[in-house]
Amino acid sequence: MRKNVFTIVAVALLFVAVNAQIGRGQEPREAVQRVDNRAQALKKFLEAQGFEKNGNFSAAVTAYKEAVTLDPASSELRVAFGSLYLKSRNVIEAEAQAREGLKLAPESTDVRKLLARIYLAQTYVGTNFDKDKARAAIKELEEVARKEPAAKIDVGNQDLPALAVIGSLYLSLDENDKALEALKRGSEADTSSDRAQFMLAQIYYQKGKIREAVDSARKAYDLNQKLPEDQRIPQYASLLAKSLLRIGRTQEALDLYKKTLDLKDVKIKDDDIAKIGFTNPEMLFDYADALVEAGRYDDATKLLDPIIKNAKKESPSYLSAVRVVVDAQRRGGKREEAVRTLTEALKGQDVSESLPILFSLAETYSEMEKFDKAIDTYEEAFAAIANPDGTVSGREQDKQNAGLMLQRIGFVYRLAGKRDKAMETFERMRKVLGPDSPRADQLIIDTLLNEGRNKEAFEHATAAATRFPDERSFKLYRAQAAGKLGDMSSAESTLNAMLKGGAEDADTYWFLSVIQLEANQLKQAEDNARKAMSLDPRDIQPLIALSSIQDRQKKYKESEATLRKALEIDPENATVLNNLGYFLTERGDRLSEAEELIRRALNIEPTNGSFLDSLGWILFKQGKIPEAQKYLEQAVAYSQQSATIRDHLGDLYKKQGQMDKARTRWEEALKLATEPDEIKKIKDKLGKK
Repeated sequence: MRKNVFTIVAVALLFVAVNAQIGRGQEPREAVQRVDNRAQALKKFLEAQGFEKNGNFSAAVTAYKEAVTLDPASSELRVAFGSLYLKSRNVIEAEAQAREGLKLAPESTDVRKLLARIYLAQTYVGTNFDKDKARAAIKELEEVARKEPAAKIDVGNQDLPALAVIGSLYLSLDENDKALEALKRGSEADTSSDRAQFMLAQIYYQKGKIREAVDSARKAYDLNQKLPEDQRIPQYASLLAKSLLRIGRTQEALDLYKKTLDLKDVKIKDDDIAKIGFTNPEMLFDYADALVEAGRYDDATKLLDPIIKNAKKESPSYLSAVRVVVDAQRRGGKREEAVRTLTEALKGQDVSESLPILFSLAETYSEMEKFDKAIDTYEEAFAAIANPDGTVSGREQDKQNAGLMLQRIGFVYRLAGKRDKAMETFERMRKVLGPDSPRADQLIIDTLLNEGRNKEAFEHATAAATRFPDERSFKLYRAQAAGKLGDMSSAESTLNAMLKGGAEDADTYWFLSVIQLEANQLKQAEDNARKAMSLDPRDIQPLIALSSIQDRQKKYKESEATLRKALEIDPENATVLNNLGYFLTERGDRLSEAEELIRRALNIEPTNGSFLDSLGWILFKQGKIPEAQKYLEQAVAYSQQSATIRDHLGDLYKKQGQMDKARTRWEEALKLATEPDEIKKIKDKLGKK
């Protein structure tokens, strides 16, 4: 577009310039000469364009130089000449032309765009990211956007909104709030920009603002669908589907995947699936993941079986297919089969290229309570990316992988009852990730809360919130610890200060309702749960909280109805499945359905203490004492701060005639109990008033 504009403007100025220069008192001959020079410059410019189009770079450079000599005051020529140099990756000469153009026309957005493109070319070089060049590009693009909010810039072979590029750069700089602000401005400036909406949805998704992610992803998807089919971007559909899954709209997500992949049914020919696996693998695996999330384990396995049969073992498609199939096997309770699948997949593999497979193997060992094997497997994965001194490279991906591995090692130590080893691992994480990462502090606080060391957790969360003022999790931890300490004033003031007056407040109201429920402030808890529901009626977290509140209020019919509603929204949500199963168990009603629900929940989260307790308790109710003991004792190990689990285990020991052990568990339960009815029940068992 710039070439045509320059040509038209240059021709028009042939006539305007003569009158203007004569008007300033210049001799007609001198004015005519200047205009003639510009005409010759235009001719050379057109020649340069022709040479450039035909790939004759040296001739194009010569023609541009002659054009600039004839018309040195033209910023447009400088931009065109600089763009040629940039195209040939000569960023030094490109910047020199841009700088000259900036002197001639400081307000020119075209010059600013060229400078931004030059800095962008130097920002991403291989796997390296130059932060200084990124900030220089942002500076120029902000100037462009200030004058033209909807301006676009050439990046590679794409014409992208300037504000979207700014947002992308801020993301790479880990300045997510600035990225979010830039993309919001971009989406407001140009409501027809699917790219800006898509990037905005990406940030919302990364920040856990899923409702906002759905809205922006939907806008991006709808805009993109208006384009011809060959220009549509499948990632838009994928992000929208992922976001829908996160808020429990599972069937809608599955339908979107099938539509985008043009699948009529999962039972299609192996050749078709293999073809999709090679041409659009990311979307296919996202769909398979969604099937697993929906509890359709056999469908997910059948969908990916052709990939496992036909793809090379070292290929990303094969490794991704194994990961999803194993996830389906584990959730379906087939863990020995999952170990065999993983072991076979790892044969002959380079460890550094198959980290997700190693992760899955370690997780499976952990679920099978083979803790030593789990830790050894994680350590093997860590060694594949670590330096000899135990550190990792500065590459962001290596840091993320190292942090994930150390986190999981710490969790396994916690499950194995090796608390000191867990804390040592989290401190090791701090050294590996550096002082700018909040992850080690988050895990230490979570461990303190899990151990009931609430005062230490409160103090640690308060200090961490000061060091990381933009990190939301530390404020939530602080409020949680305050609630457990009985300091509801601090808990409420911390959370109320986080309210923004928008849809994102749903999570804050929900969290406050949970803390108030634990403190037995049932009226306040219900009010805040309903506030959260009003902001997003399809968010199941407030529904789960409301059901627990109603159960505590002895509104049993309402509690079950609320859980049934949540289950309709998200049929494979483990917490809903467990809570409904436990509810039916406590009522002594439909025990076969209750056991089925609880076992489904436990297949999804096999190390969840509450789910283990639910299964143990229903088995106890059915008189299956040895099997019940197995699950209840596991539950205590996984959820050490649950009064209910210890109470149940006490009842089991009493049934076995082990009264000393029963009293010990009831005493432990009494120290942890917060609900008045539960406290009275345990005291009655102990013969206390």
